[in-house]
Amino acid sequence: MTAHSVDHVEFFVGDVNQASHYYCGTYGFRVVAEAGPLTGLAGARSLVLAHGGVRLVLTSALHADHAASHFVRKHGDGVRDVALRSTDAAGDFATAVAAGADAVSEPETFEDAGGRVVRATIAATNDLVHTFVQRDDPEGPFLPQRYLPVDDGAPDPGLLRSVDHLAMCLRPGSLDTMVDFYGRALGLKHTYDEYIVVGGQAMASKVVQDSTRGITFTMVEPDPTSNRGQLNDFLDGFDGPGVQHIAYGTDDIVAAARELRSSGVELLSTPAGYYASLAARGIEVGIDPAVLQDLGLLADRDEWGQLVQVFTRSPYARRTVFFELIQRLDARTFGSGNIKALYEAVERERADSAVPAGAAARVGG
Repeated sequence: MTAHSVDHVEFFVGDVNQASHYYCGTYGFRVVAEAGPLTGLAGARSLVLAHGGVRLVLTSALHADHAASHFVRKHGDGVRDVALRSTDAAGDFATAVAAGADAVSEPETFEDAGGRVVRATIAATNDLVHTFVQRDDPEGPFLPQRYLPVDDGAPDPGLLRSVDHLAMCLRPGSLDTMVDFYGRALGLKHTYDEYIVVGGQAMASKVVQDSTRGITFTMVEPDPTSNRGQLNDFLDGFDGPGVQHIAYGTDDIVAAARELRSSGVELLSTPAGYYASLAARGIEVGIDPAVLQDLGLLADRDEWGQLVQVFTRSPYARRTVFFELIQRLDARTFGSGNIKALYEAVERERADSAVPAGAAARVGG
């Protein structure tokens, strides 16, 4: 396979204008391209948002029969497509289909004077797809002949570097099947696994990555013999498996967390006792512990280095997709030592109220 990074993540949403307003107003994204019936995008309107090296595509249906309309009725707003940057989209598509992946759309070329893009799409699970995207010019137009460029003149905040990883919530008993699928269809290697117990809940997790670690999926399934928890909430709210959170890599998590919080992003809080234990865990990330605690930042280490991360409250009424900021200080794993703190924080949120705080201000779903 020639795919080694995430090209973009597409959300199907109920209201593209509302969703765009949220992501631009809180996470600092800018609208850089748009498409609709007048550009050849039948039955839908779509906006491309950019921040640093991250691109989101927001698409909403213009009629009830469009795929985005069916998706939103079933799942609420959520991730439809994790598109992968490829140097041979047609070849990667053929390899994936030969390995058993279902074809969604055959290779298609979009070309104009500004550049050429080849795309082809396979199915993954429960309406999630992967599009191979081959760009002759990585800095060229998003999709020639289909998306028109937009320049709002706003500067890029430069806080988000890349999509570090995506976490998928799976039904009990399907974890090994999905790891096998991603190995066969996308050539991703199983690199990490663990079994996590938090209170009465338990879950199994496995990680698959490409050789460069530019594509990383962490996959989690609840243990059906344990108590129900937030993974079950996701499966119920999303009506099955899907992308539970997107982790954005950053080079300055303190600046990013401060800016996002000041713009209205709700960061999950962590008990004060967590920070008192950092020294005993041998963690020193060069950030004042008081700053870590104020922003809810979590720190962890592995055999390669350390990392700092923070998780957001879901902005969706169904409490499905949420986000993460992560700054890697040479660490290659995902904050195993923080998982207990994360899940305890989310459990407190679940217990606070049946209706999420601030739901009226959230972005659909």
